Amino acid sequence: MDRRPALRGIALCLALLPLSCAQQLIDGGSFPDSGVTPDTGDLPADVGDPDVKVAPEDVPVGEKDVAPVDLDVGSPEDIPAAPEDLGTPMDLGEPLDSGTPIDLGAPVDTGPPDTGPVDTGPPDTGPVDTGPRCLSPLTECGPGPCVNTQTSAAHCGGCGRTCATGQSCVAGACTLVCTAPTVVCGGACVNTQTDAAHCGMCGRACATGARCTAGRCVGGVIPGASFQVSLSAANCSTVEHEVVTGDDRGGIAVSGSRLFYSGDTSTGRFDLQTLVGESVGRTYDALVSNLATGTLYTLANGSTPLTQTGGTVTSLMELNPTTGGLTSGLVNLSQPIALPATGSVGIFSGYERIILLGGGRAWHISLPSGAVIDLGPLALPAARIACDNWAIWGVAEFFGGALYVDYVQNATTIARMRVPEGTVATLASFTALSDMCSFTVSPLWRRWYFHHELTSQFRSGGSETVGYCDATITGPTLPCRPIDTLCSGACTNLQTSALHCGMCNRACPAGETCNAGVCGLACPAGQTACTGRCVDLNTDSANCGACGRTCIGGQWCIAGACGGGPHYAVDGAPVGVAYIDACGAAGSQRILAFTDDGGTSVTLPFATRWWGAALSAGTPMYISSNGNVQVNTSSGSSSLGGIIPSVGSPNNLMAPQWRDLLQSSSGVCVATVGTAPNRSWVAQWVGANYFTGSATLNFEVIVREGSGVIDLAYGAMSGSGNATIGLENPTGTEAVSPCPSGNSCTAISNSRVRFTPIP
Repeated sequence: MDRRPALRGIALCLALLPLSCAQQLIDGGSFPDSGVTPDTGDLPADVGDPDVKVAPEDVPVGEKDVAPVDLDVGSPEDIPAAPEDLGTPMDLGEPLDSGTPIDLGAPVDTGPPDTGPVDTGPPDTGPVDTGPRCLSPLTECGPGPCVNTQTSAAHCGGCGRTCATGQSCVAGACTLVCTAPTVVCGGACVNTQTDAAHCGMCGRACATGARCTAGRCVGGVIPGASFQVSLSAANCSTVEHEVVTGDDRGGIAVSGSRLFYSGDTSTGRFDLQTLVGESVGRTYDALVSNLATGTLYTLANGSTPLTQTGGTVTSLMELNPTTGGLTSGLVNLSQPIALPATGSVGIFSGYERIILLGGGRAWHISLPSGAVIDLGPLALPAARIACDNWAIWGVAEFFGGALYVDYVQNATTIARMRVPEGTVATLASFTALSDMCSFTVSPLWRRWYFHHELTSQFRSGGSETVGYCDATITGPTLPCRPIDTLCSGACTNLQTSALHCGMCNRACPAGETCNAGVCGLACPAGQTACTGRCVDLNTDSANCGACGRTCIGGQWCIAGACGGGPHYAVDGAPVGVAYIDACGAAGSQRILAFTDDGGTSVTLPFATRWWGAALSAGTPMYISSNGNVQVNTSSGSSSLGGIIPSVGSPNNLMAPQWRDLLQSSSGVCVATVGTAPNRSWVAQWVGANYFTGSATLNFEVIVREGSGVIDLAYGAMSGSGNATIGLENPTGTEAVSPCPSGNSCTAISNSRVRFTPIP
């Protein structure tokens, strides 16, 4: 009988379920079919006694003795058919390790029983391997339940690693977990809306004494040195800047070496001493500086400069103090400041500080830290001069424990406003500031710098002006100005100091002053010491314009230049000679109304030259109704006309229209216009008529101060006819006239004649 199928079943059972199969062997049970159909080809129908005894020693199981078992293998007819196809065999994974495999011994022995010795050794007591107890992601940490070391506070990141009280295990790390509205800052739960050490965000600390309200620092002790300014109109200098910047825009700041001002075309940079300027190549709308160091900035959002559209200020971008170009320097503010795109913004540079006003609030920025203090509600005063930009510019002060901002209030006043109280006082008064809306100060130069359009008390005319005047700085200890030298502990100008003239400790003798570093006579204002005497360089022919510069014979010194003489050159069509309305001038007087053949004497208000001689201020000038002025006489002639030159009286005259005239109700207007030393004296005949014939004549004589130039100007000359026109010398021996033949001709409307002194 073929026992192979049965043996295969035993082997299969032992491989899969070793313990239960061993027990079945002991109990004499049957085993599952091996799944292989036995080969019954040559077996007889009856193979004899199916009960086969297997000796115990032939089937050892480990070291355990097993009783004999009857193994019924049945008859061939009992062998089942081939098993059904059960599909893909089930994946049983790794087989269980059942320890030492059961020793099946040799194949079934059908011979005589084995009578060898029975194995009576000790039983196998080795541990049974049951595999891991906890499945991923859990971990076994000693007796007890499996734990997740990513979330377990008792085993955070590893067995036995316990989190502190109040901490939770997050991703295997002990972490402080805060409940809203608090967040973790510096290992503690804080409310960034109210915590002064973490105001608005972790690490953003408010200034000493400040409180955190809604995530913003409010109030607190103001840091920084005392700084107070006083502005004057002394030692001013100005320059035209439109060619550098284009039309005015607004925005001003000073560095240690340059003044910066922004126009519509570009920001310009100007030397603080000479005001020589050039373009920066771009326009900054938010210039500001630290007056303590001369560090130049623009307000910015991150690394983007703010423009006139406003925005949120989060940083100060540092600019090159000489070129104005952007640098890598950046000051991050401790909290953001929102500024509107309107004219309600004020930018004020200070000493180690900046103050900003905008949107109805005020902020203090400490420099160079960038720490921000919200000073509370404060609006720019309505009474102020606005710039053509989104803001005005001024100066921040701090003295007596209080903050102030200085700004231009109107065309005559620069005001000082206390922050945040809003009380306003006058800082400085002036006569004419024009439309000035931005200014700043340079502590280094002890000056204040400004911009304005058109005419001010600092500059007459012009389109766009930047300039400076002296300022006094109180509070910080300042270095000497670049033009000064420290002598005996004091900053000294060696060019002007009588105690340190040209060098420290070189004192000038009594009665002398220091001029350009050289000691000399102490001369009154307007005079200069030349070769031991005080002279006026504007009029002294031996020192004309400079000591030792002598005019040649026949010339005299006029406004510091040699010129003139006993004769005159005539220009019948001069350029730029305006017809002056003497009747409308301030201080004018009207004489000779309705007068025929009369005259009135007035005095010349300034000194000038006439036919090579000096005319002093107060010289009498006789004005005749018959169209002439007789010089240096108070009782002249009313001659009806004449020829020049002529030794007969009258002589020494200026004749714009010498003829028999009858004055109208307007008569003759006399006035002095302009500013010394460039004034003009004017005698204007208004609506005069010929005594016979119809005519309406308007003409005038203009005498120029200092230079000796005489102009004849004509307005409307309706019905004009021949008249004597020209100048005659005091003796009647020489005359000059514009008339092409002789000295009588017809003056036409709007014509001009100029007489210029020559040798």
